[in-house]
Amino acid sequence: MFTIYSVLRNGYAEAVVLDTEDTDNYVQAAYVAHRTQGILCMKRKHQLIDAQCLCSEAMSASVIPLHVLTGCDHNSGFYRASKKLTAERLEKSIEAQDLLAACGTQLPVTQDVISHLEQFVIRYVYKMQEFGRRKGCEMESSEEEKHCPTCA
Repeated sequence: MFTIYSVLRNGYAEAVVLDTEDTDNYVQAAYVAHRTQGILCMKRKHQLIDAQCLCSEAMSASVIPLHVLTGCDHNSGFYRASKKLTAERLEKSIEAQDLLAACGTQLPVTQDVISHLEQFVIRYVYKMQEFGRRKGCEMESSEEEKHCPTCA
């Protein structure tokens, strides 16, 4: 993906087609497609998908931290937390996008960024208003509530 990013960033005029079914590559392609002038397509069975159509430009700024945080090839996701539902919540919230977009811009990670990530998990992964209080939990059904890490 680094090579593709470099080629597209340097003004390559032809379309680049990435033939993969790996979610990690789709996430990276969505990010790269919104930051280059070139055309990046994903081959899926018998069709080509423009990588810019995978998500909005605003969403692309936080799509990699979202993917890493909710589970990818190198780490697991959160217990009983849907990656798709978390992505939908992120897409609807500018605040959530800003919380994740700030992640990874500075190494080593500052305590402020860690606090932002904690707030993201509390508000958008588990959708709780207050961490650690059962009445603050907004889990949708009583069955899910039994599995909420702070309500159990």
